[in-house]
Amino acid sequence: MTLSASQIDALKALAGPGGWLDDAGSLAPHLHEWRDRWQGRTPLLLRPQSTQHTAELVRYCAGQGIAITPQGGNTGLVGGQIPQGEVLLSTARLNRIRALDKANATLTLEAGATLAAARAAAAEAGLALPLSLASEGSATIGGVLSTNAGGMEVLRHGSARALCLGLEAVTARGEVWRALSGLRKDNSGYDLKQLFIGAEGTLGVITAAVLRLVPAPDARQSAWCALPDAKSAIALLSFLRARCGDMVSRFELIPQTGIELALKNVPGNRAPLDAAFPWHVLAELDLFGTPGPVLEEALADALHEGLISDAVLAQSAAQAADFLRLRESLSAAQKGEGAPLKHDISVPVSAVARFIGEASAAARALAPRCRILAFGHVGDGNVHFDILPASPRPEDAFGAAGAQITDAVQACALSLGGSISAEHGIGIMKKRALLAQKSPLEMDMMRAIKAALDPHNIMNPRVLFQD
Repeated sequence: MTLSASQIDALKALAGPGGWLDDAGSLAPHLHEWRDRWQGRTPLLLRPQSTQHTAELVRYCAGQGIAITPQGGNTGLVGGQIPQGEVLLSTARLNRIRALDKANATLTLEAGATLAAARAAAAEAGLALPLSLASEGSATIGGVLSTNAGGMEVLRHGSARALCLGLEAVTARGEVWRALSGLRKDNSGYDLKQLFIGAEGTLGVITAAVLRLVPAPDARQSAWCALPDAKSAIALLSFLRARCGDMVSRFELIPQTGIELALKNVPGNRAPLDAAFPWHVLAELDLFGTPGPVLEEALADALHEGLISDAVLAQSAAQAADFLRLRESLSAAQKGEGAPLKHDISVPVSAVARFIGEASAAARALAPRCRILAFGHVGDGNVHFDILPASPRPEDAFGAAGAQITDAVQACALSLGGSISAEHGIGIMKKRALLAQKSPLEMDMMRAIKAALDPHNIMNPRVLFQD
């Protein structure tokens, strides 16, 4: 879209000093997606400093028919936060911690606060916000909720949706909706906050939230386990949950390929085990009271029963952090290896190994020399199924076969009752693929909600829905 000079001047006046940017140097970091997949453009970046200020800006845009792309920490992976001509609205200055209710175990904070800041505020009160992402230093609460982010602790505590008790948002008409309740039970009609969570900024701008906190564990036990195949990971998960119940807080699947790339491309990593094994699992338990060697004893029995090939327990917090850092390096480790085909898949936990096998076979049928990196939060069925070309050389790029490979991988997931997007969202990347997962009735219902709450289609209009 094209804004007139008078519209730009009016928005700048409403935004006030420090509330807007339009020079190329300042805009550049907001228009570039970190994986180099999308490059955006915008005539103006708005930086409101309060909820009411946000409402004034959105109200003007609504009256003028000016489209808006909301942006948090710009860590999204499906292009939904990168504008293509729309006005860009950043929540960066909405970053206050408003309240922490220790007795109610809730944290009220604004959308621009980073996940790391939220976790630190909870920890300072002796509590924990059980949402952990590799990008938590940049990812903001508004973006985390708008994409219903997951991460490594979904197994025990659920995704962002499960941790949000209350919400404040500016609607597409520029009205302020406040529902910052800390209630665990509120059976009083439609749960409207759930419409905004996972909506990717298409219904309004989240400006604040009330998040549920949990007791901080007294101890965390971590182990790196070696496995002969992916199917063994599912057996080990069942075994640990039977032995340890909800103490299992993380269960991450990692292939040997991923370890090799992380050691090669991300400085500071080291292999937890001397020998190479086809598959690995990072398992962690959260414990309370005076814990004994719970994980050590469980893994000793798992080794005796042939569920694992080897294991090493973290002997210190530093070693546990090394394990986690290696797991979190798997995305960054792909840089420099050629443009990958990335897939954020979920299937029933029982179908994870089958999906990896079938999707790998489908990809190799189309690109026989491809390198497959399947990893992720196997405890909740979320597999990041990434496919690298045979080498970084341009001639090894997937070319026209890339779309066919992605279609085949997503078809495998859907055939097993899965989803094409476990935690990254749809954005602009997966709009066409969404039509294969959702029925026409579901799409009609989603469009009806969009039309009711954003009748002029100004909020992130390019996201979710195929033109």
